[in-house]
Amino acid sequence: MLSSLIAQQQASNPGALALWWAMMTPLAGALILMILPSANRRQIRGVTLLISVLAFCLSLLALSVFDFTKAERMQLTWQFDWITSFGLIFGFGVDSISLWLVLLTTFLMPIIILGSFSSVENRIKEFFVWLLILETAMVGVFVATDIIFFYICFEFTLVPLYFLIGIYGSTQRLKAARVFFLYTFTGSMLTFAGVLYVAWFAREKTGSWSFAIAHLTDIAADLSASQQAWVLAAMLAGFAVKVPLWPVHTWLPLAHTEAPTAGSVILAGVLLKLGTYALLRLAIPMTPDAVVQYAPLIGVLAVTGILYTALICWVQKDMKKLIAYSSVSHMGFCVLGMFALNTIGVGGSVMYMIN
Repeated sequence: MLSSLIAQQQASNPGALALWWAMMTPLAGALILMILPSANRRQIRGVTLLISVLAFCLSLLALSVFDFTKAERMQLTWQFDWITSFGLIFGFGVDSISLWLVLLTTFLMPIIILGSFSSVENRIKEFFVWLLILETAMVGVFVATDIIFFYICFEFTLVPLYFLIGIYGSTQRLKAARVFFLYTFTGSMLTFAGVLYVAWFAREKTGSWSFAIAHLTDIAADLSASQQAWVLAAMLAGFAVKVPLWPVHTWLPLAHTEAPTAGSVILAGVLLKLGTYALLRLAIPMTPDAVVQYAPLIGVLAVTGILYTALICWVQKDMKKLIAYSSVSHMGFCVLGMFALNTIGVGGSVMYMIN
């Protein structure tokens, strides 16, 4: 019903419809895989690859209608009122930053699936179902214009990756899955508290609930310096772990090492960018005064992470650990550029996320 409603209201907006289906096609594909017989491995692999390629083609269609003369604006937008009394909406759209991250996600997934054809031999249907569900959640983070929708997708990425690591990983896969889940889930709970505080503050200011990111960003400018500092700390608790920023990076080498190859590629290629994207989309716009005040401290943490993990890479012999520690170092550059708070720094940070 929701899909038909979206199709009706977006008939004059093919880009938004393409963006919607780029997000939902992997989920639909996961549902299709569930009803296929597990014994037919060739069919399962072929359908999964076809679904991922279709999602990539739909994201290219969204790219083709995106107006780069207005790149800083949200485009291909649509929203559906969910629970109006609480201001809950289901809304999505992209700007020039989120569009490229959507393309990065949908581009990498067919490559990951192809690479898993020979490396995964047991419980392959479950494996590809979790991969497709994870793709939907990651795309959902990048296209969300409502903070509750954003948070649901942000948190739900934990579930598929937990099972991918815990079932298909190496000898210490259960430990790696638990550490990954506890680190990221604990930090995200603190982030959710900060988000709810901003929404409550907006409710007190305007008299009505709203969780639209643009609306909360405007209202958050009225937060006092101390309020902004606490909100920034709450957001860093979740987003810095996801990046990961030194010294809360210790879950990544273990998860990277024990994850199957597909999980390692997703971690390095897309999942870590959820943290930097969230900092850019939520933390910096909502707490500008606190960001200016604490940018030097965050910069010190980023530089420390860059140097410390690069030195570890220097003597590393395990390839997966090398990639894991180098990812921490690279993401430190992203955070450093972002908190330089100038056009070149932010632009370089976004480019490095794609690179």
